Amino acid sequence: MMLRLSPVTLTLGLALSVGCANEHDIQRMDFEDAFYQAGTDMADILWVIDDSNSMANEQMKVAQGFSQFMFAMGAAAEEVDFHIGVTTTDMDEANEARGLLVGEPPFLTRDDDFLPMFMERVQVGTQGSDKERGLQAAYHALSDPDAVDFNDGFMRPDAVLALVFVSDENDCSDDNWLGDDMEGSLCYDITDKLVSTAEYIRAFQGLKGIDGRVVVSTIVGPEVSEGCDESWPGKRYSTIGEELDGINGNICESDYGEIIHDIGTRIGAPQRTFYLSYRPVEDSLLVYVDDELVEPDLGSGWAYDDEFVSVGFHGDYVPDFGSTISVVYDIGGGK
Repeated sequence: MMLRLSPVTLTLGLALSVGCANEHDIQRMDFEDAFYQAGTDMADILWVIDDSNSMANEQMKVAQGFSQFMFAMGAAAEEVDFHIGVTTTDMDEANEARGLLVGEPPFLTRDDDFLPMFMERVQVGTQGSDKERGLQAAYHALSDPDAVDFNDGFMRPDAVLALVFVSDENDCSDDNWLGDDMEGSLCYDITDKLVSTAEYIRAFQGLKGIDGRVVVSTIVGPEVSEGCDESWPGKRYSTIGEELDGINGNICESDYGEIIHDIGTRIGAPQRTFYLSYRPVEDSLLVYVDDELVEPDLGSGWAYDDEFVSVGFHGDYVPDFGSTISVVYDIGGGK
């Protein structure tokens, strides 16, 4: 799991008055966020499954590939303490089970016969809403008081939170602006009414805080140019997967084994994105891995994302397990 060390706050007044240097001999740095790259030993994994009328075959392929997911994550070797839950994309007001985890017990652990139990419950049926509100369903399951009470114990403070979305439509999370009786095809006509992906990225990360790790992966429709005629591009899902450290798979693949294996591997892989305590003065950012200065580089270094106030590593510079990452910066105001 990712553990975050306490940020080291340098004395601003002293730095401004006498130019006091920190341990890296950098002057006038107001703040330092420090992170430790530890392995994943606890994971809470929520599968959000489209239960509309075109999804029976896709649900079956997820079930068939699940053993590869567990093997890749390390759970088969008893390396990860896991909670695994399933919910659906049906968030219609008339659905009394919206945001609730499927099955009894509501989530699976190592103490359960988890392989056959997951394979059964992930095949959630095809009677759900044709307005696939997957992002809304995931956040509701993890934040709405009634859902959290029903799903009690699923999300743990010290565990990695992993979300996996499976849908052959784009996300229609509109906070139920469309009524239950309205056609699902209208989702593609009301893009201005959808909750933005940026808001959901902040909301999911906010569930764990900057101290925690959130990994979002998807099995959704690819771009139209890839010729996946049986689905709509799941751009809203894949946008969040790209930001939150995940794997984006193609729902039109005939077999999901490799995709699901990669999703499991990502949960146990080193973290690539680190969220800062404050919005920095961008030109002041200095990033160290084990006291070695790493240069900003989109291909083989790090890059700053001002929208999400984060530093992301790329290429060979993703810090290894056991590394300490320090981000030193002048505070620019705001968060």
